[in-house]
This record gives sequence, structure tokens and C-alpha cells, in this order.
Amino acid sequence: MGEIGKITELVSSSKVSIEDAVKKAAKEFSKKEKDLRGIKIKNVSAIIKNGEVAEWRVNIKLSSEL
Repeated sequence: MGEIGKITELVSSSKVSIEDAVKKAAKEFSKKEKDLRGIKIKNVSAIIKNGEVAEWRVNIKLSSEL
């Protein structure tokens, strides 16, 4: 029998890096959902100020087991 899972979509941001934004989302998700199984990055964008990246934003899907 296959597993049944749940997909949650989140948006996270970081002034440091894309990786940091993903880690922040995973950490917050894990506070409520104990069984994080995977992460899929849907979209990455950035806010530019004075010609430099001021903030990274990621839209991600996190999967967990029910």
C-alpha cells in the first residue's frame, strides 16, 4: 500500500541567500509538521535595491506524511 501525504506551499525570504530562505521555511514547517519528507522549489525571485540583491524570496512546496 502506498503512502498518503500532504503538500503545503509556503513563501519564505532571506537577506542572506536562497538556501537560507529554504532552511527558514523548513524549520518553521517542522515546528508544526513533524514528518517533513521533501521540498520542491517552485520559484525564486529577488528584490533589488541600489543595483544589488536586498532580499531573496522562494516559493516552495513541502511534503509530509499524514
